[in-house]
This record gives sequence, structure tokens and C-alpha cells, in this order.
Amino acid sequence: MRNARLRAAAAPLLVAAVAALGGLPSAAGAPARAVRAPAHAARAPAHAVAAGAVNPADPAGAGPFVTLLFSRAEVTAADNCLPDDSGVARLDTVVAPYLQSLGMAGTGSLVTGVTQETAPYCTHNGGSLTASWAQAASLAHNFGWSFVSHTTTYPGQLAKLSPTQSYAETCGSTAAIDAHGLPGGHGLIAYPGVQAPPPALQGNYGAGCFAWGRTYSPSGTTPAANGSTPPYWQDTNAADGGACHVSGTPCFNVASLSKGHPRYELPSVIVAQIQALQPGQWYTLQSYILVTGTNPRYAKNATRWDCTSPNPSLHWTNDSERYCYSDWQQIVAAIAAMPGVTVTDPLTVGVAFGRPANYP
Repeated sequence: MRNARLRAAAAPLLVAAVAALGGLPSAAGAPARAVRAPAHAARAPAHAVAAGAVNPADPAGAGPFVTLLFSRAEVTAADNCLPDDSGVARLDTVVAPYLQSLGMAGTGSLVTGVTQETAPYCTHNGGSLTASWAQAASLAHNFGWSFVSHTTTYPGQLAKLSPTQSYAETCGSTAAIDAHGLPGGHGLIAYPGVQAPPPALQGNYGAGCFAWGRTYSPSGTTPAANGSTPPYWQDTNAADGGACHVSGTPCFNVASLSKGHPRYELPSVIVAQIQALQPGQWYTLQSYILVTGTNPRYAKNATRWDCTSPNPSLHWTNDSERYCYSDWQQIVAAIAAMPGVTVTDPLTVGVAFGRPANYP
């Protein structure tokens, strides 16, 4: 059954711990600016695990599972922090309805300390806008989405956090998700990907408040055995943009602004990985901003792309955090055609693989 949902009990917001961080710096070096958005008071309803969705008594036989993770719940692109939907498949009006039409729901991650109540937060050097609490609540309420932690402030030096900061960045972040009535907050903590996975932080703090700590792996596949192996890492594969695959063409030598993936991730490769899944395995596909056609003429935003060719091998973006929507749709449509695969959130997978259902 697709989209099984497990919800942890809410915890009080750790205001004092977060305050001890000494302020909230911009995520990923972006200016701390917010774009005005209409206020609304949507809140996600409580959800429960569907009967038969998981079988904690048999982790090796559970699944296979897929999670469609959206990093920092980036809703749309921006030009110098001004929203620009040109050539973008918006998360709330395009991507979420498409998933719902297939009986699926996504999982977004939130940098909780910079998330605004009703206005999106500007990140990625002024080129992306992340979901507000109100937008996240709307995605949860209307489309069944879950939300996980991307830490509280996206700290640049995880290894140098004090004990108070370590707790605030981990458990304090999921407490904020709980306090805003969003489901799934204890499923996963996504540590900033530009740093090595922090084993001490995950072992001493993350594992006590989350089912999983995110790491990156080209395979994107987490075995059920990780659910009984501290500190409970899971593997994520990102649908990264990059230069095209056809040598001799100009797009073959496109340089990446973010020094990310050197070559565009072909949808056929990701589909093959998911088709190879067996019971007791979980695949996590992470996406950022999904784009269409060619990039608009931005004033400041330096990201560029071309998704116009019918051949994905000729698709390219100069930013690893841009990927062609048509290729992502090809992946998701292939998943929809796999009757044995369950698309769900990290907390549900955690229970299936032996992790607790509830956390402090």
C-alpha cells in the first residue's frame, strides 16, 4: 500500500536550546531574506500507519521502499531572491499534484531555524526559495507529505558544535517540526551534504531523536540491517544536474556552478537501480528544483539548463541542484509501474526496519 504514514508524538519546542546557538545564519551562505507570501493557517492533520503497511517483526522481508525526498523543500527558483517560476515545475502546484495523481506523496526537509511562518526563505545564493511553515502544512494537509529535519541552522562546522548546539541542531529541529503540526519529523535528519557525515553527532544526539541520519551514496539503497546497526545511517542518491552525455556537443563541457555532479544523472540509471530493489531494501531519491524547457534570462541568477531534447543524454544543467522535470517524471512513472514497491516516508521505513516508532 502506497504512502503509509506513521506519526511520532509531538515534543515541546526547544526555544532555550536554539537560542543558545547565538543566532540563525543563512543556509548555505545565502542572504537571510524572505519573500512575502499570503498568510494562511493550514495545519496538517494527524496520521496513523495503515494496517499491514509495515511488519517490524520481519525487517528483511519488508518493502522494498522508495522515498522521494525534496532537499530543503525548495518550492521554486528565484532571481536575486525574487520568485521566478519561469521554466520551473513548482513543488506545490505541479510536483505535489502530479505525485498525488499517482497515489504517491513526497517528503520535504526543512532547515527549521530559518523557515518563515508564511514567507519562503531565500537560499542557494539567492536562486531558490524554500517552503514556509504554512506552505509545508498545506503540502501535508492537501497532498499527504511528510517533513524531516535538515538541522536547525545548517551549520558549517558540525564537528565543532558544543553539546547545547548539538542538541539544538538535532533534537531541537525535530521539536520545531512537531510544534508546527507536521508529520514525519522524527524520520530523518539530513546533515549538510557539503560535510562528511558526523558519526559523533549522529551517535550521541541524532540517533536518539530520529530513525535515520542521511548519508549520500550513488546506490541510494539502505539495507534493513542498518535499522539494527548504530548509528543508523541511511543512503540517499541525488538526482543531480550536470553536463550532458554526448561528446562533441557544447553541452558536454558545461561547467557546474556548484562544483557538484560532473555529468547529468540519466533517468534510466535511477530507474534501473529502483527496479533492482529487493525486500529489505530502501531507495531514497533526493531532488531539488525541477526545471523545464530552457532557463529564463535571469538578471542575477547564474543557473542555466536545457531540457528540450527528447533524448535525456542531451539534457544538461550547470547546477547540480537543477534537474529536468520530464526526466524526474520518467523515474516516478516507472516507480508507479512497479506494484511491489511502496513509496513512503523515512519514519515508516524506520519502523519496518526495526527502529522505534516514537522518540523523545
